Amino acid sequence: MKTCLLIMMLLIPLTASAKLYVTIIQGLGGNQAYSKQFDQETKDVVQAVTRITGKDRVSVLTGNQATREQILAHFRKLQKTVTRNDRTALILIGHGSYDGRQYKFNIPGPDLTDSDIGGIMKDSPARLQLLVNTSSASGALLKDLKSDSRIIITATHSGNERNAPRFGVYFAAALSQHSADTDKNEAVSAAEAFSYAKQLTQDYYKNEGRLATEHPQLEGKQADQFTLARLLPAPKASDNPAMVRLLKQRRQLDQQIDDLKLRRDEFKTSNEYYNQLQVLLVKMSQLQEQIDKLNKGLGKNSNDD
Repeated sequence: MKTCLLIMMLLIPLTASAKLYVTIIQGLGGNQAYSKQFDQETKDVVQAVTRITGKDRVSVLTGNQATREQILAHFRKLQKTVTRNDRTALILIGHGSYDGRQYKFNIPGPDLTDSDIGGIMKDSPARLQLLVNTSSASGALLKDLKSDSRIIITATHSGNERNAPRFGVYFAAALSQHSADTDKNEAVSAAEAFSYAKQLTQDYYKNEGRLATEHPQLEGKQADQFTLARLLPAPKASDNPAMVRLLKQRRQLDQQIDDLKLRRDEFKTSNEYYNQLQVLLVKMSQLQEQIDKLNKGLGKNSNDD
């Protein structure tokens, strides 16, 4: 009976996997120290997100490529590719300013304004969007960009916190830290990265004996389900071919499970959702058994040598 049920479950068709598109915009450093810091943050984010989505879906705009004209052109092109079922992440690394009326992200030439950022997100067809703004005064965006379809993370709670934040350094680093993975699923969600970075930001000011000039904020209901990075090491060409294949299948299943959880509200009944989830979990369990068995075999071979 159990065997028949399992076969029936495995035959249930699954909806297509949603894709994740990530755009990282690095603004002007202003001096050598900040330029070096922003370079490292960008490098850390790129390395992390390329472990969870294809390199062709990760775009980095920096230097002369990060002008307002180039940025808006990039998103006009991206909107023709992204579908409603996909997810998008826009990560801003740099300095920002706020004059009491308008927020600006500092880039070569005319700055990117709050209206520009709002337009980019409004015009995107993606059903779920993530905006991470690590700049000073970034909290100025919170009020106008709130939406059920968006997760917004800012380094400050308002536009009046204008000092250069530390939050971005810790957020970028969080994407590769096992200590940020609080639910121990070998992945880091937007919520986990935020919590990790927020705590380290608070610790920094406490240890320095300084009054905190930044208070990171998170808005959005699905931040804990928006996975930004996988902590499993990417298989190398020199690895055992069978293990490379199994780890690749595991990453694909992880992504399908994430996508399904994000689409939970789209199912007419909870039974439909749990049926599809159980199919994936059964597959994951079977796959993990194969990985564990192969690991044990490889360990024995190594000991024999």
